[in-house]
Parts: sequence; structure tokens; C-alpha cells
Amino acid sequence: MQEPRAPDVSPELRWYPVVTMLQLLADLTIGNAPPGYGHSFSARHYLDAWAKLIEPEDWTEADLDRLRQRFAPAP
Repeated sequence: MQEPRAPDVSPELRWYPVVTMLQLLADLTIGNAPPGYGHSFSARHYLDAWAKLIEPEDWTEADLDRLRQRFAPAP
């Protein structure tokens, strides 16, 4: 919300406590921005990082591959 704003952020966007927070939360959860804009969260983007961070016992690369396949986008 600070300057300089990205070129795709409206200069009319203002922060109003609670109201703006709820609007942005709704946009993050149900927004449908085109690729390259907005926020896109997907569990599959974070699998490798979480595996390295928490280092599960007896976890193998094959286990991680199976998990990646489970979260892979549908064909």
C-alpha cells in the first residue's frame, strides 16, 4: 500500500481499517486474476520448501514425488 505502487494497482486504492482488510482477504481467496497478476497460492508450490524445512523422519525423495503427483494440476 506504500509508494511506489505497481502499475496495475489503482491510485484510488485507500486503506480503511477492517473494510479494506476484508476486501483484500476476499480477493485473495476468491479472486480470479489473470496469470501474472494478483496472488496465486497452491500447495504444490511449497512442497519442496516444507519438506526441507521440517525434515520428516523416514521421508524419501520417492515420498515427496508421490506427494507432488497428488497435488499436480489435473490434465
